[in-house]
Amino acid sequence: MLLDQLARVTGQLRTWVTDLDPETLSGSDAARLLDAFAEIERLASAGTLLAARRVESSNVWRRAGHRSAAAHVAEATGTGIGPALSTLETARHLGQLPATDEAVRQGRLSGTQVKEIAGAAILQPDAEQALVDAAGQQPLNTLKLRCRRVRAAGQDQRATYEAIRRSRYFRNWVEDDGAMRFDARLTPDEGSRLLSAVAAETDRLVRAARAAGADEPRKALAADALAALVAAGGATGGASPAPGASGSRGRAGLDTPPAVVHVRVDHAALVRGHVEAGELCEIPGVGPIPVEVARNLAVDSVLNVLVTDGVDVTSVAHAGRTIPASLRRALTERDPECVVPGCTATERLEIDHTVPFVEGGPASLDNLARLCHWHHYLKTFHGHRLERDGPADDRGRTWRWVAPDDPPVVPRHILRAG
Repeated sequence: MLLDQLARVTGQLRTWVTDLDPETLSGSDAARLLDAFAEIERLASAGTLLAARRVESSNVWRRAGHRSAAAHVAEATGTGIGPALSTLETARHLGQLPATDEAVRQGRLSGTQVKEIAGAAILQPDAEQALVDAAGQQPLNTLKLRCRRVRAAGQDQRATYEAIRRSRYFRNWVEDDGAMRFDARLTPDEGSRLLSAVAAETDRLVRAARAAGADEPRKALAADALAALVAAGGATGGASPAPGASGSRGRAGLDTPPAVVHVRVDHAALVRGHVEAGELCEIPGVGPIPVEVARNLAVDSVLNVLVTDGVDVTSVAHAGRTIPASLRRALTERDPECVVPGCTATERLEIDHTVPFVEGGPASLDNLARLCHWHHYLKTFHGHRLERDGPADDRGRTWRWVAPDDPPVVPRHILRAG
């Protein structure tokens, strides 16, 4: 009976999609249609997980001539063995995670959300309900970070770090047109240090390009930055600049900016040498790291550490317009990404006065927020407003984004920055 009903629904859905002409829809109708198909996709993903679990346990894959249950799932879903193995692992976890299982069956979780939650909650079952609730309230990258924290709390952080270190690699290959491509796996601290150095050099190249009137996308200049750092020895050769230094001059004569790695660590954990329940030691936006790794970073990089007992992030303020270092660190901790709900930008965030400074708005934590370049532009020039609204989330953010009726005209330099 169920299979017959699904066949009729599938046939009807196929007809609707075949006849669909999106250009005949109004914008609001297209948005509603997108929501409807997204829910259908979540429900279909749930059905795939539940069916895959039974395919594995029933051994039907053997009778069908497949080498494994993963091979059966890969063929049915049109994916590779790797994604199929991940599907089966998630499906097995669901049987032990009632809150996640219920949310999956109701179509409230995407396939990616289910994978992240199940992988973390199976290690820390007490965190399951909070992760399921967070999935409906926070963007995916924030949910992933929360899940990484939960997994770290349920594992030996040093052993996890060492496993990543042992599996590190660097690979390269040449494409058909001669382009060189790279892929790498690094520990969180080494990866963050590399990205920080590339970002600082990219900023320098962006400024130089604009001064010269060149119209280059940032991602292209980032590739130039990586190549320049390697050629100059800034990424691989010689010692990194000491904290407070302006940079180092490599073999090619390039002044390389220091690699600044931000770390958030609880004071007690920093003193003790390891984290305990309820404590954090992490690179914001990346995830947890062992305390001794954070300590080692101070030797090689400009380490910007926010010690939670060292600065009271609920009361830091300054009388002038300039934002002091302690307040900037507090903002970095409180706002690791653009505070506009739904925005997941974490790079090149800009500090904004909620009440403008010229209108008497103080340089205080309560009146400051970090916005991405696009949302800062909308707020400054197009009448968008950032307001406090509702109860604070787990990071103390309570923002609401209010847009005007007329959409903005986007300048070219804003498009390039995005």
